Amino acid sequence: MKKILYTLCIASALLLAGCDEFLDVNTSKDSPITITVDQAIPTACFYAAQLCYDHAEYGVYLSQALTTGGKSQTGSYPYSQGWEFLGVNRHPMWRRHFYDLGANINKMNEIATDKGNLNAVLIGRTIMLGSTLFTTDAFGDMPRSEAYQKSSPAYDMQADIYDWMFEEADELTKLYADTSWTQCPTNMPISQKMDRIYAGDLKKWGLYAKALRCRLWLRKLPNWDNTPAVCNKIIQMVDEVLNDPNWQEPLYHYDGGKTEQNCPWGPYAPVINSWESRGNRLASSIPTTFFAKAILDAYPNEKSDRGVALDPRAKMIMTPRAMGSTANSTALRYLESNIGMDNSMKVNYYPDLYAADAATNPYTQNTGYIALITTEELLFIKAEAQYWAGDKTGAYNTTCEAVRKNFERYGVTEVGLSGNAAKRMERFWEVKLPGAATFTIGDLMQQKYVAMYLQPEQWTDLRRYNYSSKTNGIQYDNCFVYTVTNVHNQHEKKWTVSDFTGEYSLRRPYNLYEPYWNTFDDYGDYGVNAELSPNAWINRLNADTETETKYNKGELDRIGYYTVNANGEKILDYRVLKRRLIWAHNTCGKAVSSDPGIIWK
Repeated sequence: MKKILYTLCIASALLLAGCDEFLDVNTSKDSPITITVDQAIPTACFYAAQLCYDHAEYGVYLSQALTTGGKSQTGSYPYSQGWEFLGVNRHPMWRRHFYDLGANINKMNEIATDKGNLNAVLIGRTIMLGSTLFTTDAFGDMPRSEAYQKSSPAYDMQADIYDWMFEEADELTKLYADTSWTQCPTNMPISQKMDRIYAGDLKKWGLYAKALRCRLWLRKLPNWDNTPAVCNKIIQMVDEVLNDPNWQEPLYHYDGGKTEQNCPWGPYAPVINSWESRGNRLASSIPTTFFAKAILDAYPNEKSDRGVALDPRAKMIMTPRAMGSTANSTALRYLESNIGMDNSMKVNYYPDLYAADAATNPYTQNTGYIALITTEELLFIKAEAQYWAGDKTGAYNTTCEAVRKNFERYGVTEVGLSGNAAKRMERFWEVKLPGAATFTIGDLMQQKYVAMYLQPEQWTDLRRYNYSSKTNGIQYDNCFVYTVTNVHNQHEKKWTVSDFTGEYSLRRPYNLYEPYWNTFDDYGDYGVNAELSPNAWINRLNADTETETKYNKGELDRIGYYTVNANGEKILDYRVLKRRLIWAHNTCGKAVSSDPGIIWK
């Protein structure tokens, strides 16, 4: 944090000089500039999208949706290796929140307030609310109330950060409804070039703030404050957003071209500001067995009458490829997490994760977009609240609506189908979502898992449900949420529902870093048996080692990030990675362990 304070006055010069062509800021790269509001807004929007990517890039591997062909326990990408995070030089999202976004937006808000540009202040505060939610959900405790005020700011406990976010979300909702703010005579004109998300439309920004409030309140489910009153409040808030004719998804579109002009999920794989970022590795990544086989129901090989998978989105999300020169061996192949490829296999035998074109996967094109939140996510938020409120029929119907919205995003159509195409679509609904009578929380969350592919919420959802599966024995409403019980028989030949009779559970990757993940730990008052066992999962990231262990070591020590080794030296405590976040503790008693030896609380 100290480094941020020292560089605050030149933060904009450093940032804008790195992408001045893209953001249309024509300044010298050799001399600092004073930030202006019209320069800061495009910077804030750009990094809001980049932050979303940063979290999703970690999360898609931590969610066990993608893996790579290696099997090492340690390396530069611990989220797709052995979960050894303490040796990582930098987590890009930490710097993104505190430096790229926070430092610039704080300065922008200060100048905009002086000039009476209240519309810019609203946009800045909304972006920072979303950034704070992402960041605390990844790291837990972090500086907030004293950030930028001291060289070694105190860390706020996550409970206090959430209190602030709830208050901020409510206040923003009021301010967006206050014409003295939205129609202030001194508000500045904001163009599409400045604001690539909403072109300064405060009605749309206000609805995005409300959508963030929905995501924020969802954190109370299923563990924290799971009551009918909370569920009904969430349902009402989602309806307020989606029923408003001004609702438009906050999408940051990229033009394609040089470096930052390309979508971070596209084949160009831009690395923003060089050393502080990570380009996507979709070219060298592979869908996991859990994602491709269990969730998407990939078949052993492609056939004209059945396609490549039960889920019609599978071929839209990723393009299956042939193995070598054998043209008839095209399949949506997959691999267990971190188990390593067989010597006979190559990465290009596995699916092309960039998919074919923008008509199939709008995220993974150089001219694609980053979605700060989607309509289907809001629908799934509503469905989850309906489910826990006891309205399973409503939850089922809303889930179906969310799935169809996600179909639309990937170009999947249900209209005018005939022949095999119609049969395939009918089979998907019969197997995955046959009706309200049999609908479970697992059905809901598994469909949300698909819809949140390449979105940060995918990993957050798994942690909110404590990686519930037969593997760890944690149930919600008598259901192992991430155990799929309708995986088809790999040798099925008939088109009948009875062919879908297998079972597959979410499991931890192979080759996890043994000193951290394959032993029991004595964690005193902070943990419980389920948190410490060899079956424990990663629940949070460690504070950024490049800044915090250098400039704020005292605070890290105060909140328990250090332990003493056998030589009496203070070292970073890897057990921090296992600490569950505030919304994952079983406060409402909704999580039940099938293992009587595990105390789950």
